[in-house]
Amino acid sequence: MVDVVVIAGPAGVGKTSAANEVSMQLRARGVAHAVVDTDALDDVFPVPENQWEITERHLAFMWRSYREIGTARLILTGVHLHDPAELRWIRRATTPDRVALIRLDAHDETLAARVRAREIGSACEDQLARTRRQAVDLRDGSDEGVSVIETDGRPIADVASEIIGILGWQ
Repeated sequence: MVDVVVIAGPAGVGKTSAANEVSMQLRARGVAHAVVDTDALDDVFPVPENQWEITERHLAFMWRSYREIGTARLILTGVHLHDPAELRWIRRATTPDRVALIRLDAHDETLAARVRAREIGSACEDQLARTRRQAVDLRDGSDEGVSVIETDGRPIADVASEIIGILGWQ
């Protein structure tokens, strides 16, 4: 059985940190898995018109390699991955038996503080504006079938434990 968990949310909400902590907790339990941050699959400039096709092809290639070594659990992170259009290419690339959708959220002040702490270069203001738009878009979208986890003031280990509990990956 192939399980894919999609961890979505605006920049600064803790997707990568949560995925890395989920991975550490699973490793401690001996649970085989792979982690893919989809931002790394399509970080190219200039952005091609068919960027989503490149992203899908890269994920399919990576997942095929992971499956060849017996991996059956995949943790994916990305801003809008719980959107139905995004889920279509994820399903094509990974052919999962089950997809669990998790959206992380935090207050705007928390997101801004986290972005400012990590974006120390010239991209900070642009990233802050994108993060604000992403948060609004995600909160205004449908959360049907999505588990929403608040990350404000919570240790990342607790967020990861909640994700593992939702998945049943004990």
